[in-house]
Amino acid sequence: MGSNRRDTLLKIGERLFAQHGYRDVGIKEITAAAGLGMGSFYTYFPSKEAFYSAILDSLEERGVREVEKHVNGLRSPLFRLKALFRYTVLSLRSNEILRGIYRRERRYLYPGAEERTHSGSTLFARIEALLGEILAEGTRKGVFRTSLFKDAKSMLIAIFHAVSLNGDSAPGLAEDMMVLIERGLKRWLRFRREERVDMRTGRRNP
Repeated sequence: MGSNRRDTLLKIGERLFAQHGYRDVGIKEITAAAGLGMGSFYTYFPSKEAFYSAILDSLEERGVREVEKHVNGLRSPLFRLKALFRYTVLSLRSNEILRGIYRRERRYLYPGAEERTHSGSTLFARIEALLGEILAEGTRKGVFRTSLFKDAKSMLIAIFHAVSLNGDSAPGLAEDMMVLIERGLKRWLRFRREERVDMRTGRRNP
């Protein structure tokens, strides 16, 4: 019963915060929408800030699982990199709270936002780590020409942040940027074995 009530509060809170932002939603509105008393809220969360942070944790964990599911299902470093960009952009586009937090929209910011960003436990932190792993793998296998750049990882992270947070035009920009990145990074050789496998399994364009 306790777990169900907590989950109900989180679900209702996520919906209300997505619609109205952090500042314009109070604990009273959350508990009323959930059909629970104010006391029930404080049984599970010490404050509105802690409650909001728990919702962000849940959203980011889901985002990481979704991205990793698509990325880890591919063998080619190039296709893994493209999948990383594409599914992260789609994940942010479909979630108003995370998009608002990362774009620093005032209505979605809360007192713990800066501390959360610096903690390194965000969706973007995991995405950046994955990007580094894919680049290292692609370089090791001779797929990527990272030696052409002073800092290929930092360059891609900067591009990734700029494109991901570009609102409604992000999906189209992501496609265009992946063409440029592929032309800049990839060694123009015949398809490697991993890419042939990915194409045979219908994953040519992640």
